[in-house]
Amino acid sequence: MKLSDDEQQKLGALERALRAEDPKLDHRLARMRPGGPTSLNAVLVLSVLVALGVVLAALGDLFAVPAVLAAGLILTATVPALAVIWWARRYYCRYCAGKWPAPAQMCPRCARPTPV
Repeated sequence: MKLSDDEQQKLGALERALRAEDPKLDHRLARMRPGGPTSLNAVLVLSVLVALGVVLAALGDLFAVPAVLAAGLILTATVPALAVIWWARRYYCRYCAGKWPAPAQMCPRCARPTPV
């Protein structure tokens, strides 16, 4: 649904006032967007670490070097778990998922009421 010109001007004024009042909040909200460059960089780094773990595991098995094999297996197992933890801490809002607090309260992370 398209906003009218008057509504767009009011919304723009509200956004400018919010940015002027609390620039830290604006910065935090901008960082929470899932499609930002930080997310892309994190995905690339985690993918490279998993690939490195697979290569180390293969080389450790090929040349019968237990330390290299163990390092590869540890990397391959822990990096995906760390990726899930990173994602959950950065993007998942348990309040909006409706688990807590009570449905009539506001979510402290996204400032929306929790679903009923």
